[in-house]
Amino acid sequence: MFGRKIQTCWVFTKAYIQGVLAMSLLFHINPVSGDCKNTTLKLFDDQIQAIQKSVRTIVEDGSCNKKNAPVGFHAYLGSTKTYEKGVVWLYDKVVTNTHNAYSATTGKFTTPEQGLYIFSIDTLCDPGKYSHAGLYVNGKIKTWQACNNGGKSQWLTCSNSAVLLLQKGDVVHVGDHHSAATIRGLYSDFSGAKLN
Repeated sequence: MFGRKIQTCWVFTKAYIQGVLAMSLLFHINPVSGDCKNTTLKLFDDQIQAIQKSVRTIVEDGSCNKKNAPVGFHAYLGSTKTYEKGVVWLYDKVVTNTHNAYSATTGKFTTPEQGLYIFSIDTLCDPGKYSHAGLYVNGKIKTWQACNNGGKSQWLTCSNSAVLLLQKGDVVHVGDHHSAATIRGLYSDFSGAKLN
């Protein structure tokens, strides 16, 4: 559980940790003779423990809470799938998901706050397969993609992006707007982030 919280807060704590480590290296640590408890190694160990304590404090006291985190998600298909027209595509492997706004169970992203958002859809079609991704907001299509791979030995990648002004609670998803779609796992993904 602690690992997931750190991963979520990494954006905010990375600069802090890098700064502390850089400062540690800049300071000249003089070895103290006589008392083995005051060696250079012990001083570095104490600094590492202080950094760990600072990160725990940032995570546990809410300094890295969802209100401070930028809104964004990135997910991809874990395996090749076929979807019928109108069915929501489930990008089941989540890489980034601040605010837990994207659901790998439903395939839908719910905007946690009003603002300008950017979305990206990348789709890989196997030879002889097709897909027609549509980006939907509250059930209405906002952008279209056509990945018509009539070739016998080539894979076809299609990409699409959209910048949309959305309200809090709007629901965004991807689905085929034309016919059944076969989309390649690992190489097909869905991402979004709030711009302002």
